[in-house]
Amino acid sequence: MVLFTLAVVPALTAQTVVYQTGFEAPGYTLGNLAGQNGWTAGSSASKNAALVISASGGQEVEISGPLVAQNYSSFSKSLGNYNPVAAGNPIVDVSADLWQNQGPTTSQSSWQFAFLILNDQNGTAYGTIGIDKNGVVFAQNWGSPNQVIGDGSTATNGFHNLMLELNFTNRTITLFKDGFSCGAMAFGNSASNLLGSVSLVLQGGSAIDSTLYCDNLKITAGSVVTTSSCDLQIASAGPCLGDSTTGTPRVGDVYGLKVTINVKGPPRQPFRIKWTIANTTYYYNNITVGPGNGYWWPFTWWVALDDPIPWSVTLDPDGVSGDTNLINNTASGTFTPIPPTNAVELYDPRMMHGYEYYTLNFQPGSGNLNNLWVLFGLPSTHGAQAVLSVTTPTNGQTILTPPYGVPVYAISRTNVPAQIFQDTNYFTVQLNNIRVNPAILRTNTWAGLAAMPTNWTQWIAPDQMDQSTNPVIATFVQQSLPANYQSVLTPYDTARTLHRAVMRRLTYQSPPLHLDAVGVYQDGVADCGGFAHLLTACLRNVGIPARMISGFWQGDTQWHCRVEFHLPDVQWILCDPTDGNGADPTGTYAYYFGYVPNANEYLAVDTGDAHVLPYNNFTFLQVPNWWWTGGGTYNSYSATTYFQPNGVLTLTNFTQSSYQLNLSDVPTEGSATLQTSTNLINWTTLTNNPASGTALSYSFPNTNGPRRFYRAQVSP
Repeated sequence: MVLFTLAVVPALTAQTVVYQTGFEAPGYTLGNLAGQNGWTAGSSASKNAALVISASGGQEVEISGPLVAQNYSSFSKSLGNYNPVAAGNPIVDVSADLWQNQGPTTSQSSWQFAFLILNDQNGTAYGTIGIDKNGVVFAQNWGSPNQVIGDGSTATNGFHNLMLELNFTNRTITLFKDGFSCGAMAFGNSASNLLGSVSLVLQGGSAIDSTLYCDNLKITAGSVVTTSSCDLQIASAGPCLGDSTTGTPRVGDVYGLKVTINVKGPPRQPFRIKWTIANTTYYYNNITVGPGNGYWWPFTWWVALDDPIPWSVTLDPDGVSGDTNLINNTASGTFTPIPPTNAVELYDPRMMHGYEYYTLNFQPGSGNLNNLWVLFGLPSTHGAQAVLSVTTPTNGQTILTPPYGVPVYAISRTNVPAQIFQDTNYFTVQLNNIRVNPAILRTNTWAGLAAMPTNWTQWIAPDQMDQSTNPVIATFVQQSLPANYQSVLTPYDTARTLHRAVMRRLTYQSPPLHLDAVGVYQDGVADCGGFAHLLTACLRNVGIPARMISGFWQGDTQWHCRVEFHLPDVQWILCDPTDGNGADPTGTYAYYFGYVPNANEYLAVDTGDAHVLPYNNFTFLQVPNWWWTGGGTYNSYSATTYFQPNGVLTLTNFTQSSYQLNLSDVPTEGSATLQTSTNLINWTTLTNNPASGTALSYSFPNTNGPRRFYRAQVSP
């Protein structure tokens, strides 16, 4: 019979050995432990209940059942009433490699324990190392109050090194299992300072059928507290929902990771947790925990990615905790957020309002202008946006411009004195975020693209800004795709690959050197318009209808350009290589492609990048553009936008006798007001919110009084 031994706790320094036994005399024969090498049997010990078993590396103590008579077996050895305090050695360790092996009739005992006990000269226990019939390890002080500590782990199916460390200075006991602290408590309060004996005990509430193995029993004394090892262990890790529930999030929801850890032994100092999803890394700092199981932390954040996403969690990446076992410090994997059920889905709608305004300054009195044309881009319904109303200036008309038939608003003036010209275009729209189902979009084929009607194929032809047939663009596309891309990539994946290639090729710079696709490719730098033009040209080069859309963000005068592309039966799909580059300049991941979670903050006022008119050719109308002939001295031009949410007014039954009005998604600029009226003509302010963006609420009674009306007023 050969039994194995786990590593013991590192030895104390400056220590005095009080008593140590490995049962060094190998010549002992099998027999009752009582009387052998100073061991004595308790009055309850049954014959042959304790044997000395010869084994490799020394000897082991085996206390065996079944004990059917008195259900209690005890053997002890004297320690000579040693006084560690008087000897200047106030730290005492009692340790052994223990294993309780359960017999076939263990369940007959209502309770059952194996103990290694350290006693004073009167037989009063300082503390006990115990193993119950289920193999759970614990320490007990047998004092008043009677305390028990442990980590919930077991010592079954093999030896585990267990140790009690007694600190006679502060009279505390610390339990260690395999070198890791499981907790501390006070001494048995009635025990003295004299070490009297060490005992091995099997005890049960009924017949005991088990064996306690004990190897490498040591009792040592010194003046230095044992340094415990630390082991940080990831018990589980993976994706979670926004409420920290374990599970896979949906596209459009917050993405999260959750880690559950066990801590064996006290960390040397606070440590960090490193979280990574795709190329985004974040740290939780100053984690301060003691030994224990089941600690958990979630981390949630917004990531504009769909399709498979790699993740990882690392405990103590800086190596400051003193962790001795790094193999279980890291967990990693891949999760795919749950896509919508449709190919393209719009969600999180917002009502928005605003205006676009320009000032064109000619020197008054400097002459007459023969002709002055001003063109506004017009918001239209497409992709992630829907137009509810547009109030254009009164002195122009809406026209459709070739080559794409895009609507613009044109103001024409003839033979007018030089002056300051100003016009404003007002609009109300509904904006939505957009997400896609890649699996459905991958069912689109190259044959389906080739069979598109001409109203889509016009968005494949090159133009002034998107030189899709230029050799520079063709070479870039060829380098970015597999040689046989149409046989290995779907149109959707081809577009996704080119989106990443543009993210990787360009660096953001404003103002840029050029705006057109060829120019920005050769420069390697671009603003949002250049990013959009290069991607549009690449998509058109492979036969995917695409166009730049230009407009602005919520707020004041925050211009931006994006890209829309088309696949059969799904209309326009939004993507943004500029935002994608900001999230991942390496282009490793397709950020803001198809899934664009900030689309409900952005309005496009123009689609495409060409407006061919008899008097001039215009590119994209991100701001109102103009052209003039003859007379007058030009001074300056400026354009501004204002774009804010309308607010969402809801009514709730606040209590049984009252209602509450709530205005959410409130403009951060301008003002919002809750008002009431009895006749829909005269309105009285209930509460307002000038320029703060804070939600409003107002409660009113549910009574049978006069009829009243309520509304939210947002201005400008």
